[in-house]
Amino acid sequence: MLKSIFLDTSILLYLATILVSLYTYKKYFDTSLKYFPILLMYVLLTEILGLIIRLDPKMNPFITGLYSNYNYIIYYIYHFIYLGYFYYVFWQNINSEKVKRSIAYGFITYLIIALLNASFRSIINERQLFSDTFGSLLLIFCAVFFIFENKSNPELFRRLLFWISLGIIIFQLVYFPINIVYSYITKENEALYYQLRPFHEAVFYTMYGCFITGFLLLKPRIRKSN
Repeated sequence: MLKSIFLDTSILLYLATILVSLYTYKKYFDTSLKYFPILLMYVLLTEILGLIIRLDPKMNPFITGLYSNYNYIIYYIYHFIYLGYFYYVFWQNINSEKVKRSIAYGFITYLIIALLNASFRSIINERQLFSDTFGSLLLIFCAVFFIFENKSNPELFRRLLFWISLGIIIFQLVYFPINIVYSYITKENEALYYQLRPFHEAVFYTMYGCFITGFLLLKPRIRKSN
């Protein structure tokens, strides 16, 4: 099992991104992104746990029996943390008070939708389609507005949050419609999953490539919020 985990290309990319984030940490340790490496580590641990459950359902720490091979519940929790972190970062780095309020209200709306979604679609064996889609669209809005608001900044391409935003936009624009299709895949049309998977993987690699680029291009010791 360990060999399967650490030969998985996505796991290797997570590890590479974390190593680069730690190597360049002194450049952004005093910015709003100072906890980003912790988020990346959490993402890695979540993905490893998800992979372990797929490889050996008996090791599922949350569910036993019929649905032990499902890992949706860990991603239900993951989305709260992942999206909440980025909403907060963008809220800190966007200047428009109107947009900041929109982000705050949007996050509250996301939480309500997530709880309602979980009330009629099981978090154990079903994708949370409505909350995932709303969360992705709100995150795209945050990332696009951050870039738009800072488009005249000559140092924009040296800001880590620009590259994070770019990666998020590319990934989410492709992933959220794919996730909608994933939600309706059954055994009868399972081949569709394998047809979409390469696109999913391509934007995943692109997003983390953007993250790594941002770490490497970041100017050292930016004193104001990044």
